[in-house]
Amino acid sequence: MGARETIGARIRRRRLELGVSVDDLARALGKNRTTVYRYENSLIGSLPSSVLRPLAKALDTTPEALLGWPEPGTGAREPEIVPVRALHPIPVIGRVRAGWNGVALEETLGVDYADVGTPDDYFFLRVQGDSMAPDINDGDIALVHRQPTADDGDIVVAVVNGEAGTIKRYIRRGATVILHPFNAKYDDMVFAGSQLDELIITGKVIETKRKW
Repeated sequence: MGARETIGARIRRRRLELGVSVDDLARALGKNRTTVYRYENSLIGSLPSSVLRPLAKALDTTPEALLGWPEPGTGAREPEIVPVRALHPIPVIGRVRAGWNGVALEETLGVDYADVGTPDDYFFLRVQGDSMAPDINDGDIALVHRQPTADDGDIVVAVVNGEAGTIKRYIRRGATVILHPFNAKYDDMVFAGSQLDELIITGKVIETKRKW
């Protein structure tokens, strides 16, 4: 007997059936494309109804269909049981600064949950401001992996001149680093030469969640 289709595979199959791109689905859900990829690869432990219902609506289907359950009234006996991965409590932080260990966390605001292998290597950061709007908005929380380096194109948490951390896209052009905001109202932050000493990368954003 072959392996059962996962919820992620059903999401991807339905998206492809409709000819919907990852970016279009992300916009419809108010998420970023990384989160959609995580849905499709079953990397998020469970999908609450607050996510599942908008997802089903965006894909012109039902939550039951995405879960592999029988549609109401079909008389089918047994729904598929979808394995749920372990979710770990991760602290939600209000501010991030540079510290002796590369990142100092301030203003603990509680916890949220994430499916990660090494929870101590992660934190959630409450987004402040609109420099990354409309993709990442004021009040969202960003799941961040603690790391001091980044690859070109990553979304990072960066500390500049010891100020509170800011979320920006990291762009590397030779010996120059650009922190790029998504919101066109804001200018790029450019670092070259000795200015690079003012810039500290404290983590890479893995996904963001919109809080209502």
